[in-house]
Amino acid sequence: MIFQSSDPEPIYPVVDIYHYFESNPCGVPPGKTVFVDPITEKSITFGEFQRETKHFAAGLQDTFGFQPREVLAILSCNQYDFGVPILGTLCAGGAVTTINHSYTLDEVVHQLRDSGAKYMVTTVDLLPTATKAAEICGIAPDAILLFGGADDATSGKRAYQSVYSKRLAVPVKIDMDDIAYLCYSSGTTGKSKGVMLTHRNITANLVQIMSYDAEVIKEKDLVILGFLPLYHIYGLMNCLHISLITGTETVIMAKFDLPSYLENIQKYKVTNTFIVPPVALALAKHPMVLKYDLSSLRHIACGAAPLPKDLCRLIESRLGVYCRQGFGMTEAAPLVACQRPNQRGPDGSVGPLVAGLQAMIIDTETGKELGVGQQGEWLLKGPNVMKGYLNNEEATKITIREDGWMHTGDIVYVDEQGNWFVVDRLKELIKYKGFQIPAAELEALLQTHPMVMDAAVIPAYDASQATEIPRAYVVPHESAEANEALKRDIEEFVAGKVAHHKKLRGGVVFIGEIPKSASGKILRKDIVKLDRQTQPAAELKAHL
Repeated sequence: MIFQSSDPEPIYPVVDIYHYFESNPCGVPPGKTVFVDPITEKSITFGEFQRETKHFAAGLQDTFGFQPREVLAILSCNQYDFGVPILGTLCAGGAVTTINHSYTLDEVVHQLRDSGAKYMVTTVDLLPTATKAAEICGIAPDAILLFGGADDATSGKRAYQSVYSKRLAVPVKIDMDDIAYLCYSSGTTGKSKGVMLTHRNITANLVQIMSYDAEVIKEKDLVILGFLPLYHIYGLMNCLHISLITGTETVIMAKFDLPSYLENIQKYKVTNTFIVPPVALALAKHPMVLKYDLSSLRHIACGAAPLPKDLCRLIESRLGVYCRQGFGMTEAAPLVACQRPNQRGPDGSVGPLVAGLQAMIIDTETGKELGVGQQGEWLLKGPNVMKGYLNNEEATKITIREDGWMHTGDIVYVDEQGNWFVVDRLKELIKYKGFQIPAAELEALLQTHPMVMDAAVIPAYDASQATEIPRAYVVPHESAEANEALKRDIEEFVAGKVAHHKKLRGGVVFIGEIPKSASGKILRKDIVKLDRQTQPAAELKAHL
């Protein structure tokens, strides 16, 4: 059975990203401020952004002989002008790969090599890693440029503005199916893969998002607070591209910290914020939240990882704002489904499909197509679905079928009204004696315990029964006494609310912080590695 959105099909752009931006579909005035740095209070207007991207594009061409389809890498924390070298590169007909600024040298080298990047824009504090990685990958020293607006005398590296040409580049017309962005998967289960997102993918998802959120966009006095990492597709689309296309003023934080986040909402009278589950936890439970005036907030949207329904309720009771949930993935550029603005969706739902996207649910064992209310793997097809994985034909074939349907690796079901519910990742289901236990379900339940701030559930292995069993890693509330009594209380709390096979037979382990990616996904591989090092298998027998 094929499912599709009940919304009308959007009218998709027939031009590449830069030409779509230049067409100014929302009629943004040139003097409208689009990006603000809350620390320096520097800002950039729509018209300035347009001019500077063309100066940079011309500079790439005149200084380096930049050719269409060459790749520029961005290795940096968020900057208010983060989009200038990105859109400037697209203007010159190139592609961009955005690198996680917390990556190790080996990880940066992997992405530079895999993407084939020849140029890089970074920051002074990241130069030791950037220059070493560039040397290993054969990137010319003078092709490393800096954010910050000034040359660095110590290293001899230039600001990216130093290559600006006096002329304005004529935007290069590029094929819609050419690569625009090489965004690398978060690598929660292995080495990251380069997701090939084309101009068609990005422009399609832009109009899908704007169609879906048309009611919100009409509110012309919107202010977005952007702390999501702009190297990640979630932030890149929602806090850079959508802000730019719609002309919405967006305050760009370099990185997230709770006091600055709350202070910026209060100072800039922020109306919209895109968050991830760790921030949702803070908004729901942290006492600091009550010390700030957050009354300007109208819209909160959470994505990147599952959000327990009880957290949504806690946020709403505290702030008076409904926190809607959505689902996206890098491979879909990224938005797939989202609860509608100003409308409460069913508890736990990530909402209906965006317009223009088709979906299918298949049985994970037989591949048989399933229907309403049946759980299986989510498959997607649409103009926003990626081209494939760069330099990885095998992974592409595994993920995208010959008929164009893409495996998401997510276990879902859909109700009669077209609302989608994500159960868990296919690879993260814990298999206990033939039963499948969704780790995300147990994590959502654990987060409702009053003495639990955060939690992650992983499979532990019980050799005596030759089966996986669930084990919880828990960050206790600051007021809690982390002792054996609390562990037993948590185990009993879960046991009283789940089926017999879902009990925490692997026990509870206290931890100071749950390791997560920048987008909020739990890094289970890191917890599993820690677990294997610290939890002897013999201890499992005590929890059977």
